[in-house]
Amino acid sequence: MNPIIAINYYFAENDLGNRIFSPESKSMLSPYMRAFRSYMAERNVDVVTLDTVDYNDPNVKAVLYFEYNWRMLSSTRDPFLKKIPYEKRALVLLEPAIVNPTMYYTNLLRRRFNTVFTWDLRLQKKYKNCVPIRVPTGADPTVYRVNPFAGISFADKKLVVAVSRNRWHYMPQATFGLRRKIYRYLQKHAPDDFDLYGQDWERPCSKWERLLGRNYLKCWRGEIPGGWDAKVQKIANYRFSICFENSVWNPGYISEKIFDCFCARSVPVYLGSKGNEKLLPHGTYIDYRDFNSPRKLLEYIKGVGETDYNRYIERIDAFLGSDEPGKFATTEMYRIIYERLMGGRT
Repeated sequence: MNPIIAINYYFAENDLGNRIFSPESKSMLSPYMRAFRSYMAERNVDVVTLDTVDYNDPNVKAVLYFEYNWRMLSSTRDPFLKKIPYEKRALVLLEPAIVNPTMYYTNLLRRRFNTVFTWDLRLQKKYKNCVPIRVPTGADPTVYRVNPFAGISFADKKLVVAVSRNRWHYMPQATFGLRRKIYRYLQKHAPDDFDLYGQDWERPCSKWERLLGRNYLKCWRGEIPGGWDAKVQKIANYRFSICFENSVWNPGYISEKIFDCFCARSVPVYLGSKGNEKLLPHGTYIDYRDFNSPRKLLEYIKGVGETDYNRYIERIDAFLGSDEPGKFATTEMYRIIYERLMGGRT
């Protein structure tokens, strides 16, 4: 009999009983859970939902939670964790602190798990049970090792694009307000050179906007239908892409945003947490911290000529052609989880 990893990812009642793995499942998590299950099946490990096993069965090697928060303390939301032996409890933390602050600024919930997989450099350094992983990319960078957009010339590319969701957050480390400030500046001072894509820009994102009204961004071009590769195809038509992380106080958190730009050979204008520069090669992106205003950023990118621009692209090509992007692949995260939970089993 194969060893078993039982999982939970905020599963609703209709996800349990292994229904999350069904191709008919309407859950947005279903494709990711099927991919995880397939990876483990190739290594002779069975993956099931956590309601289908006896936790004391020695064949159940681990019960793995993808994310956890304070709402799960309710027995109606999560009747399972208290029944699971501590040594079998494992947690994958992917959401940043701005989304799930209770998992980062206090250990009260994390200590309910014996093993914690996390990208957070501070937690890795402080807690011995934290296992390093990277946030998986969106588009697979290994597919884009060879530049598929080499036929799009510098002259054919529009100046700058942004793809982001319209959001608001109370935490000061959130970049949502700064993004809007930059978008509005570019809309006013470079209306023919800037396009914005993403969700929810046609509606208010906070109660204050609902009460007071808001000026909608005319540079918004709608959503990009399709998946990650469709996004890459779109932004490949621009020289530069504004891609700020949602939060800048999470060292080690590098999301799909900058990698989608790399894949598209659109030079990222990036803002992330301090320390992230150690994980990303110098010269492959523009660090917004080098500028103190949208005006200076616009002046810079307008002044980048074809020769200097191609140097950025050459460095991006070299990075994507190396082994480094593979460390951000979803399968690499699966490998780390497999080796830790299976105790090095091959």
